[in-house]
Amino acid sequence: MHMTVFSFIYPNFARINFPKIMNRILYILGIAMSIRTLASCNDNIPQPDEKLKGNTVIVYMGAENSLQKFSYYDLQEMQMGMQDIPENCQVVVYRDAELKPSIFLLNRKGITTWKEYKSDMDSADPAIMENILKDIVKGFPSEKYSLVLWSHGTGWIDETRNSRAIIVDNENNSTSNKGNWIEISELSNVLASLPHMEYILFDACYMQSVEVASQLYRHASYIIGSPTEIPGDGAPYHLIMEALCKANPQDIIEGYSSGYRNGNGVLLSAVSCADFPEFCAETAKYIPSAFSKDNMPKTPGIQIYAPAYGNTYNTQNAMPVPYDMRSAMHRALSEEDFAAWEMAWKKTILYPTWANSWDTVYSPSTHGNFHCTMQDENLYGGISMNIPNVKYDAKGWNREFQRTPWYDMTGWEQTGW
Repeated sequence: MHMTVFSFIYPNFARINFPKIMNRILYILGIAMSIRTLASCNDNIPQPDEKLKGNTVIVYMGAENSLQKFSYYDLQEMQMGMQDIPENCQVVVYRDAELKPSIFLLNRKGITTWKEYKSDMDSADPAIMENILKDIVKGFPSEKYSLVLWSHGTGWIDETRNSRAIIVDNENNSTSNKGNWIEISELSNVLASLPHMEYILFDACYMQSVEVASQLYRHASYIIGSPTEIPGDGAPYHLIMEALCKANPQDIIEGYSSGYRNGNGVLLSAVSCADFPEFCAETAKYIPSAFSKDNMPKTPGIQIYAPAYGNTYNTQNAMPVPYDMRSAMHRALSEEDFAAWEMAWKKTILYPTWANSWDTVYSPSTHGNFHCTMQDENLYGGISMNIPNVKYDAKGWNREFQRTPWYDMTGWEQTGW
């Protein structure tokens, strides 16, 4: 959720939203005591009597990193919001933080510990993740499933250059962000072994990109996330539990956004996965000519979502800048072509929610203020895209970009990149 931490660029504390912390101290103590009281060392998986005729929301919390304390906050918020959920819904939370990993069941009756593991696990290991999610699906048979992925996120890139990462696990129960990540390609393989999801909500930074969506669109009806960093507190779960249960992406986005209207906001959108292939096909009509290596559009003025990456832009450590796709296509295409492409964008990228400013870990222009600003709200697109650059060759980023399905689906191989 959460402020992406590249240790060589970002301070670990930057994700923290200090004004809300004091208001939650008592809640933290209460939820910690209730979890410990209800926890059981029993590894036997109890089986429910019958299939739920509704939606089971699975929350996968990878919090064995600098987000440990925030997992307490959000679990408390979920508990607060359970009174609003329909009876045909249940929320199952896997949480791996400083304690032994546990699975909790939340419903209108309260919160109970369904399983506590005997030892620590690497929750960023795809095999472990798959086994945990399969345990939950087996233990909670349901007509429908939805998935919330909660942790640090880096979109299609990560600091080890393995590309496309979410969830960091340091394997030592500390707050360090040095550890293992799961690549999006690995996540796709995990999801392929599970039932189709009503939605995947990324409560993590940078995950709403076309590169990520191209890897995951087959596994859900909607992908919900942010193209940039999200506030330190992440989703205000007490405001969105009903929407999560009803699997309504518009209500999820509106509820999420409503928690931040008194200050810096959040940028969110939903990808309609059924329409994503057509969106790729429409985009492929323009990419080869508009982004030819010999005739690239000028990028200054295009909305960017990671100022810290831009700060390294003129160095050999340059990292790929996530650009707003609608802003970029507006710059690259003729007025007529942009109007045609925009029709596909409107059909596929739903409920784009913008803000005048939003929290960030680092900004060259506002270093110390921890917020960035929207350059042109009329061109906000709700999803990011990578634009290759020769400066990325030193670190192999252009080569990593070629590994994404997006590269193949939208004609980038014809651009010379």
